[in-house]
Amino acid sequence: MADKVKLEFELEMGEEGVRVSLAVPAGPMPARRMLPIFQGLAGQVVEVAVTNATKSGETVSCKAGCAACCRHLVPISWTEARQLRALVDAMPEPRRSEVRARFAEAVDGLEAAGLLDEVRSFDTLPEKQFRSVHPRYLALRIACPFLVDESCSIYARRPLVCREYLVTSPAELCFDPATPQVTRIRLPTFTSLAVANLEGGGPSDSRLALILLFEWTDAHAGVPEVQRPATEWIEELLQGMSRDQVPQAP
Repeated sequence: MADKVKLEFELEMGEEGVRVSLAVPAGPMPARRMLPIFQGLAGQVVEVAVTNATKSGETVSCKAGCAACCRHLVPISWTEARQLRALVDAMPEPRRSEVRARFAEAVDGLEAAGLLDEVRSFDTLPEKQFRSVHPRYLALRIACPFLVDESCSIYARRPLVCREYLVTSPAELCFDPATPQVTRIRLPTFTSLAVANLEGGGPSDSRLALILLFEWTDAHAGVPEVQRPATEWIEELLQGMSRDQVPQAP
């Protein structure tokens, strides 16, 4: 069995604090192998936020089958892109080919709509232009390639942003992100942004649209992943989660 290092820390979220104890491998590893831990921390952040919302009389309206958010422009980190590509590559046929075809069809749809270049650079666009991309993307009603029968087929492995998107307003309003009636759960921190910081200079340098998964991973196939001890990945993640964050996420 590989050597393990025990980590204990408190995840501070405003007035709330959660004590976390982890056993992580001692040797260097890519950030991708840390994703289950990052996802667990994101879950704890969301749990605190939902508890606070419930105390205030709010109720999360998200449920299986509503799937409006599965047609949003979903930003993912480089770390998640590598993990999701490996997930698809490991799928049995014909499922693997079906998923790949859905990604290709979606990219073709973006190109036909004249939106592909903006989606490729969505996180580096001027603020006004950035804010216009998501409503136009959503208007195309492009379903996430992982959506099956209006439910996420990779729910346990879904992106961090998907875990962070919860609303208390009626779910059907999520089809129109411009409406002020959509009320999202207020999170004390965004794990997705902190993870995006790990392998780049910031979220705008290391996020891509999920729909461009194959384009990005094909272009970076020969780039070696950074290897660091798990303790360093966790330390940097916690620093990112504690900094002021201004998410540019749909």
